[in-house]
Amino acid sequence: MPPSYSSAQKSALAEFTQVTQSDKNAASKLLKQHNWNVGAAINAFFSNASNGAPNPVHANANKLFDKYRDDPKNDPDEINIEGTSKMLGEMTIGVEDISAFIFSELVQSPALGKITREGFVDGCLETSCDTLPKIRNVVIQRRSQLSADPDIFRNVYNHAFVLGLSNNQKSLSQDVAAEFWSLLFSSQGFAWRTRTSPWLEWWLEFQKEKWNKAVNKDLWRQTLTFAEQTMKDETLGFWTEESSWPSVIDEFVEWVKTEKRGGGGDEAMDVA
Repeated sequence: MPPSYSSAQKSALAEFTQVTQSDKNAASKLLKQHNWNVGAAINAFFSNASNGAPNPVHANANKLFDKYRDDPKNDPDEINIEGTSKMLGEMTIGVEDISAFIFSELVQSPALGKITREGFVDGCLETSCDTLPKIRNVVIQRRSQLSADPDIFRNVYNHAFVLGLSNNQKSLSQDVAAEFWSLLFSSQGFAWRTRTSPWLEWWLEFQKEKWNKAVNKDLWRQTLTFAEQTMKDETLGFWTEESSWPSVIDEFVEWVKTEKRGGGGDEAMDVA
């Protein structure tokens, strides 16, 4: 009797065989060894020479990566600012466009303007892309889904925090955080405003005038969670003093009630 697989395992098998071009029996064996973690199994497959010739995507992705390296001799496994800008330019992706954030999440860039070989090749294998036009198509597709697919947007949003760090910092400067929020919470991504409440404008105004401190990882992520809640309930009925929001969000809520809604009531002021 053939083995029985769950729907998740069938999906893992399909993804693994598509990327590696291996047969189903070999795929199931390696996936089981790695607890059905597709990424780990794929990495193990390509690191084992006994598996035969590498998948064409793997080889082509490496060749494509090599083309854009800034300093092949000293940094053979990195693409830095010049190479990254050239690659984005050839895909007609502006460095200040949200598509650049999508691309950076796809290849797991460790910093703005930097791409590692491992992240680039893994991203190509995950999406079965080995040319710039194919990568660009994936970026365009994901951009079109940002406002409709919370998971895609959250992945891009969370990775943006990593991109904004510099010099071993653990928090974003207020200026960088504000710049990133302005882009991510715009109509390009997750438009943070409701019928009567321009949330992004208020958030940036409050951050600049009342808070003006560095933004750590927890606050960055909680801001998205808070934004999602305000889109469902602009009266802030979900917020209570007993809620476990960061203190800056608590202060923001009080500021909105006092400064923007005339004294603490739950009724939103009409700003249309």
